[in-house]
Amino acid sequence: MKHLISTLLTLPLFALGACTAPASTPVSEPVSTPAAASSTLSEFQWPRSYDYMPDGGALVFSATRDWRHDSGIAGAQAFWSRESDMNGSGIFISEDARVFSDENLVKFDVVVLNSVTGAVLNDQQQNALQRFVEAGGGLIAQHAAGDSSLAESSPWWAAQFGTEFVSHPADPQFQSADVVTLATDHPVMAGIGAKFSHSDEWYTFTGPVSGGVVILAGLDETTYSPINKVYGVEDLRMGPNPEDHPIIWAKCPGEGKIVYSALGHKADAYDSEAHKTILRNAMTWVRVEGDLGCP
Repeated sequence: MKHLISTLLTLPLFALGACTAPASTPVSEPVSTPAAASSTLSEFQWPRSYDYMPDGGALVFSATRDWRHDSGIAGAQAFWSRESDMNGSGIFISEDARVFSDENLVKFDVVVLNSVTGAVLNDQQQNALQRFVEAGGGLIAQHAAGDSSLAESSPWWAAQFGTEFVSHPADPQFQSADVVTLATDHPVMAGIGAKFSHSDEWYTFTGPVSGGVVILAGLDETTYSPINKVYGVEDLRMGPNPEDHPIIWAKCPGEGKIVYSALGHKADAYDSEAHKTILRNAMTWVRVEGDLGCP
């Protein structure tokens, strides 16, 4: 691990993998815990397989306290699991926020916020994530991690995200659109070409992304209907050009790297070869030391 040095204790068996459970499920089982309650629970317990998990792996965190995108969460988990199998890297899938401590994060090079929503992290856990990234760790945030519900409870993530979620089309909710490459030379967009067509739930944001970012891709609004006549804001157009509607971007806080992609609402989003290539590239880029690709 290139950015933290710590000693971890081997703890009793805990469930490996992301899972959900009804609110009445006993605390001893793996459940997503509210941020207010998580700090009062016992220390995080690793499964026995922890001793055999390679260092420098990825933590895929999928907890939700707001909207939950079950299909997309499962699709991302399956994608990252296959990637781990192919490249021999470690992976740990969890919804237990207690994993976010300096002592626990030392095992990983990358954290994936897999459509995380709501106040899933308390202040201490947010601070641990911030230290992890700024000390050189990688962060990949997917789809609903950008719907603003996480940012409302995490000032650091709000600052990294750099814009605010408005809404998405509702009728139809899922549409094919052209995703246009805006940073053709960036490592995350390697092999993508000028544009690709993709079907998803298309997010609209309040405006340009602030805070020193590289906009990697934007939407061509002429290729889908950015209208929601069912609820909320009706006109979801951000501008006539793809650069007016960012959909994938990157930044480099401290020594670390972050990639956000709004793609991935449903499992079939991970059938797209272009989407998979971007995620593979993102995983490689956030692991690389140095400022190549940084703003």
